[in-house]
Amino acid sequence: MNMLSTILMLIGCLTLIIGTLGLFRFNDFLSRTHAASVVDTLSTLLIISALMINSGLTLYSVKLFLILIFLYITGTTAIHALSQVFLKNQEDKEK
Repeated sequence: MNMLSTILMLIGCLTLIIGTLGLFRFNDFLSRTHAASVVDTLSTLLIISALMINSGLTLYSVKLFLILIFLYITGTTAIHALSQVFLKNQEDKEK
């Protein structure tokens, strides 16, 4: 279990670093927010899964699972809200 936890943690950290560096390649706001949300979601899943495996079946892993659910709900909602505000401002500038 410790080996699996270490592998998931390393892949999660590596994904986060590569995704963050890759954000500089995109030109517009919507592409950057989409890439950031995808990288954030995958990295969070991998890192928290590694922590859950490392802790075993305890109250700590239940708390981590609840944090994971909370981050998924709030992360996608925040990116959606940012995108909608951006699109609304683009429409107002065109008028």
